Amino acid sequence: MELREIVKIQTAFSQEKFPQFWDIKDEKDLALRLEYFTNALAGEVGEAANIVKKVVRSVVYGRGDVKLGDVKEALAEELTDVFIYVITMAGLLELDLEREFFKKLEKNKQRF
Repeated sequence: MELREIVKIQTAFSQEKFPQFWDIKDEKDLALRLEYFTNALAGEVGEAANIVKKVVRSVVYGRGDVKLGDVKEALAEELTDVFIYVITMAGLLELDLEREFFKKLEKNKQRF
């Protein structure tokens, strides 16, 4: 399945479950939605980072007993939450995230 389709599916799901959230009347409403998603995204990234921190503290520094294999499923769930917020924001902004990815990839190829 292409990323465009995934964005469409997630956007439709979000619009169905949270219709008032998608009732955007002006730029202020859009800015508030973006603020919400940005904060939610940061929270999910923080949850993923916390899991990784515990693995590093345990595996690298010997301060605990958390192994990556033990938390891989939880980390996958947090990364999926990050992905969901990113693609929902892309839907909100009507971005073709797949096209934007390839544009950025070309820039990175030149840069690195």
